[in-house]
Amino acid sequence: MKELKIILATVFVGVTFLSFIDDRNNAEVGLDIGNEAPAIKTQTIDGANFDLGDFKGKMVILNFWASYHAQSRMNNYQLTQINQQFNDVSFQNGEDLVIINISLDRFKSPMNLAIHQDEIVDFMHICDYSGKEGNIAQKYHINEPVNILLDGEGRILAKDTGLSKIEKSLNFLAAI
Repeated sequence: MKELKIILATVFVGVTFLSFIDDRNNAEVGLDIGNEAPAIKTQTIDGANFDLGDFKGKMVILNFWASYHAQSRMNNYQLTQINQQFNDVSFQNGEDLVIINISLDRFKSPMNLAIHQDEIVDFMHICDYSGKEGNIAQKYHINEPVNILLDGEGRILAKDTGLSKIEKSLNFLAAI
């Protein structure tokens, strides 16, 4: 009788574990931790086509920022440090790190000036010049600048108005 209980418990745990693995591959699209991030298809500020789906297999930081927002300008310096630290690092569920800056600016000149002043020219930049009312900002429910970390499957791992949660998550996933 005891052996039967052990066998049944093992089968139950195994089925539960396998259903979790299956759900991992079919994550719901949404904005909560564990959800697959909503699709982004647009153009960069340089006019190149952009599709967030092209970055599957890589860790991605979506940096929603604005040239007029002091905290996000300070985050730009920290992002350059994070990029140097984690560029070419293998993570638990993604290779390398890509930083995508999505500006909430309405005007091109202050954004371009901030990009050069903050020395983030080498990052990928997206802006529709519609501020918080833009398509991407609306899709992601952005009311203030925020950073979102995605894993190699495009799932949301962390969100932070600063970068401490993002950096801790990257350190943890690089150590595994």
